[in-house]
Parts: sequence; C-alpha cells; structure tokens
Amino acid sequence: MYNVSYNITIGGKSFRSGKSSALLELTTSASFDVPVNGCRLVLHTEADVKARPDDEVTVEIGYDESLSRVFTGRVASFEQGLRQIRVEALGSFTALTTARFNLLYEKQTAGDVVKDVLGKLKLKKATVEDGVKFATYVLHDGPTVWDHLRGLARRCGFDFYADAEDQAVFMKYAPKNKHALTYGVEILAYAHESRPPVVEGVEVYGSSPAGQGQGEDASAWLTKKEVKGTAGKTSGAVLRVVDAAARNQNLAGDLAKNIMHGYEAEAQGRLRALGAPEVRLGDAVKLGKLPVAAHNGEARVTSVRHRLDARHGFITNLLWEKV
Repeated sequence: MYNVSYNITIGGKSFRSGKSSALLELTTSASFDVPVNGCRLVLHTEADVKARPDDEVTVEIGYDESLSRVFTGRVASFEQGLRQIRVEALGSFTALTTARFNLLYEKQTAGDVVKDVLGKLKLKKATVEDGVKFATYVLHDGPTVWDHLRGLARRCGFDFYADAEDQAVFMKYAPKNKHALTYGVEILAYAHESRPPVVEGVEVYGSSPAGQGQGEDASAWLTKKEVKGTAGKTSGAVLRVVDAAARNQNLAGDLAKNIMHGYEAEAQGRLRALGAPEVRLGDAVKLGKLPVAAHNGEARVTSVRHRLDARHGFITNLLWEKV
C-alpha cells in the first residue's frame, strides 16, 4: 500500500504531506489546446502563507518518497479567508498570450524564430527543433505571440507547449516516455471516440509566387505560375490555406503535409486513472485490457489534469489521441 505524498513550494515556504498538512485541495492542468499551465491550491489558514503575485510555485506529487514535478509557475492570485487560503498559479506562457511584436526574419527556420521570441520574453526552453526554413517570415502585431508560435508549430507538424518545469517545447511528437495503463488496475473509467475526419485534404497557396524560377532571394511580384502544395485528398473536406511564407513549390508542399498531419488522428478519448504524476503532456500511454479489445494500444497524451483532495483521493484525468 503506497501513501500519497507531495511537496509544494510557494515563495520561500514549503509544505509537505503528513499528519499536520494544511493542504485541502490541489489541481494542476496542462493541455495542448490551452496556452498556459495552471494550478489551484486550497490550504487551511494554519498554513500561514503570505504569498505575493509573481512568487514562484512548484508542485511535486507521488507516492511515499517518489515524487514527480507536475507544475512550475508563479502566483497569479491569492485569497485569504477565515478558514481557507486559495492560491491560483500560472505558467510563464502567460507572457506569450499578451505580447505582440513586429519582427522580420530572413532565411531562418521556425525554430530560430521561436528561440528568438522566447529570448526576448526571457522564457526558458527545453527542446526547440528547427522545423521548416523560410526565405522570409513576418511576425506582426495583429495576433499575439502565442498565436504566431502555435501557427509555426502547425506549419512544421510540431507540438508547442510548456513542460512541467515551465520550459518551452517545440518539436515533432517523439515520446521518450511511454506509460502502461491497464483497465481495472490504473484506469478507473474511459471513453473512446472515433468519427469521420474533419479535414481530408490540405492545399497551401503562396500569396505571391516569387520563387518560381527566380530563387528565394527574388523580390515578390505576380506571375502566371501558381505556388501550390497539397496533401491528402483533393476533393471533399479540403482545407485551403493562403500563406505568404510559402515562397516556392517545395515549401508549400511541406507545409501542406505538416498541416494535414494535425488532422490525422484515428481516434481520441479521455480516461480517469489512479494518480499518475509521471504522465506528462506529450508522453505516450499504452492502454491495456480495455473492455473493447480494439481500443487497446498506444496513444498520445494531449491533456493532463491532476487532482488531490480528501473526497476523491489522488486522480489523474487524461485526454488522448491515436495517431
């Protein structure tokens, strides 16, 4: 029998599991579809926390002496009542959702752009791969920086997110960790969904086809030759994209294939399991002994939510997709 244990740091003060623990509720969340990782803590006033906005927050949770980091961020709000203290914390990607830049990049890869922007915002990075190379790429102040970088990831067929250490990851899906989850052992409940694809094909058009026979250094002008890249089917549910960064046929083709990759999930679903702090965003899970044998197999983790409280114990909720 393993005992749930944790170590939480708020500012310079740490709280550990034990008989005198002041923790009443803990929730952490991370998702590909949500820019910023989040954490919610409810403590008894005996904790005597005096946190301030922007104080660092770290959460480690596990069993007995084996702990895994599940959240790193900073205090966003602090509320103190007569009996409870509530702390909301957010990851550093908050800066990406508010920042807007006007920048021009020449002969740079998508990874070069990401590294430069992260550096300007003083955000940490874990893994940033190169991805496709652009003759020119304009990062303008219409969309937020998050929208730009998420769009670059889509063009490259990459994932873009902050890990449990609050460091940026910009890379193709290649899970280093695979976790076996078995129905009736770790898995408490699950749902499996399969449906026709929303997008069956992708077409990418260069808005100004300057590269046709002139090279990437040519200035933009209109020509009769079309810059077009395709992937998947050419009829039916086809997504058509106009991308000024597609300066030549090869790049347009690469972008189309990478964008199409984001719509190729065979199935998706959700599951609730006994607390699994080692499962992280971008990892793979091997689902086993599910009631329908065809549902077994490897899937990519697209969302992780850990919850610990007196009523439910330690539970992990995952969203997944098979690719």
